[in-house]
Amino acid sequence: MQSLDIISVNIWDIIISLANLLVMFLILKRFLFKPVQKMFDMRRKQVEDIYAEAREERSQAEDMKQEYETRMASAREEADGLVRNAVQTAQRRSDAIMAEASSQASHMKQKAEEEIAQEKRQMLQDVRSEISDLAVSIAGKVVEREIRPEDHRDFVDDFIRNVGDAQ
Repeated sequence: MQSLDIISVNIWDIIISLANLLVMFLILKRFLFKPVQKMFDMRRKQVEDIYAEAREERSQAEDMKQEYETRMASAREEADGLVRNAVQTAQRRSDAIMAEASSQASHMKQKAEEEIAQEKRQMLQDVRSEISDLAVSIAGKVVEREIRPEDHRDFVDDFIRNVGDAQ
């Protein structure tokens, strides 16, 4: 019998153990589980807030990156446009300077040709005048004296020398 008492189950022990377990559960729930659960909830909320803030900052960073890329593309296009305009302006100025230089060179060439032609006409006029003066002088000398063949040769040689010196 004694072995049955040891193995036997006392209902009151079970009830008291269950009551004790229930009281212990309520005390732990009130003083341990609720604060621990509250701490877990707060920590979960903090983590969620951190993730939400990180997502927001990532979104802002992506927006800023997109805006930066847009501005850079715009700046590149503007810089390319400015360079193209500067090149076109420089080309137009170069063309204008070349045209002006060509015009001035042409004008100077024409003026030089006119001066050369004028000097040539003047020189021909001077040569003609000198030749006519020499011819008159020779004719006067011929008329003054009688011409012998040697004198005639001397006159012709003298005339040729004077014409050669005049040129």
